[in-house]
Amino acid sequence: MKDLEELTKSERKFYLSIPKGIENAITAKKLAVITGMNTRTLTAHANHLRRKGFPIGASHDSVNGGYYIITNAEELNVTVRTLEAYGRKQLQSAYALKKGWRNRHNRKEVKDNETTI
Repeated sequence: MKDLEELTKSERKFYLSIPKGIENAITAKKLAVITGMNTRTLTAHANHLRRKGFPIGASHDSVNGGYYIITNAEELNVTVRTLEAYGRKQLQSAYALKKGWRNRHNRKEVKDNETTI
């Protein structure tokens, strides 16, 4: 397990407030009440701790959804699938934004050229 001493006080509070196992997952809303942090801070802490190698799981399941400490490969896979799906959606949005921008500016250039002829 990673050393908790390398965490900030806030990150340590977040980590120590998360239960072990997906069956004990805690919703962001409940975790916010327990820690006194807003949900954006919770998300930032979860992502930062993952990058440091801490096994922070997350599930969007309507029954057992929330944060948990990953305890096995199945729980790891649940979180990885969730993160990969989110990443794909973010990339799709980025590509669509760039495409829309290019199309808009290409139409503007055509329109500008038509008015100068």
